Amino acid sequence: MIYSFAEFLWIFFVYSFIGWVLESIVSDIKNRKLVNRGLVNGPFCVIYGFAAVAISFGLHELHGFWLFLISAVIATVVEWIGGHVIESMYHERWWDYSGIKYNLDGYICLPVSILWGIFGWVGITFGNKFFIFLFELVPD
Repeated sequence: MIYSFAEFLWIFFVYSFIGWVLESIVSDIKNRKLVNRGLVNGPFCVIYGFAAVAISFGLHELHGFWLFLISAVIATVVEWIGGHVIESMYHERWWDYSGIKYNLDGYICLPVSILWGIFGWVGITFGNKFFIFLFELVPD
């Protein structure tokens, strides 16, 4: 399915919000206190949105293992680039996988890449259809 610009924008914001929810839950559990993992105090982790749009744009016709694998690769590249951009702009590391085996620069690692592949597969297989259905319910 080819999406319109408005649908891609919707996908970006929905998955950015879902990413914020996931990141906040994991961070809250890890730190045992509430932590806002959003961008500039907003409820969005835009790396999830960028990855979702990239995957939705290029992989909507793939299925099964290939959808999982290429989703993992695309999202991992987005995360790696995002990590370097954030560090160069803010002089901070917002995440660090250095302690995890099979990492690159501490920004990406194999276990998280596998998780990205699962997220991509679920998003294309089920999520996008559901979220576009919701988007179409919104009146013009």
